Amino acid sequence: MKKYSLLYTALGLIILLAILNLIALALHFYWTLWWYDLMMHTLAGFSGGLAALWFLRSLDNFKIILLVLISVMIVGVAYEVFEYIYDIVPPGNYWQDTITDLIADGVGVILACLYTRGQKSESS
Repeated sequence: MKKYSLLYTALGLIILLAILNLIALALHFYWTLWWYDLMMHTLAGFSGGLAALWFLRSLDNFKIILLVLISVMIVGVAYEVFEYIYDIVPPGNYWQDTITDLIADGVGVILACLYTRGQKSESS
């Protein structure tokens, strides 16, 4: 795998994530499409996981996976606090939404780890 290809992929996905977020806010997708929020959190976990994997690439496999998962979860929790402060999630559904969003973030990280493992094996 080329030295910066993982970082460029992560940055491209983060830009896509920002564009999809702007579209969702303009068209109210977060409130009208039940699956859109989960897709966005999975994509955020995946792109954040790729970026974290690039920054932590010099560590051994177990440490890198653990640190990537922790770093993405910290960002995910911070975003959930942001949603709570600005009343983005309807009241009464907050805890269920938070748990499913964090699970989706974690699934994205796992997919990022599997993706990079596949990329490493292809380049060997």
